Amino acid sequence: MKCTTVFLVLSMVVLMAEPGDAFFSHLYRGIVSVGNHIHGLLSGETPRQQEVMKEAMREAMKVQEAMDQQAFDRERALA
Repeated sequence: MKCTTVFLVLSMVVLMAEPGDAFFSHLYRGIVSVGNHIHGLLSGETPRQQEVMKEAMREAMKVQEAMDQQAFDRERALA
């Protein structure tokens, strides 16, 4: 009971002190960050390796979009 009361009081203090600071978005970002770190630890990848892989994926998606656009343009020219 004491722990519940302390938790609720502290939550109210935090929300009253910073009402416009988007407390829940900070909490969400923290949870996502912890999840990414745990995933990196389990998969054996460093954060730098993950960034390199993400950048390579973005580049591949750009190339794929360009190829799709070219195919669309060719089909449109024939129609």
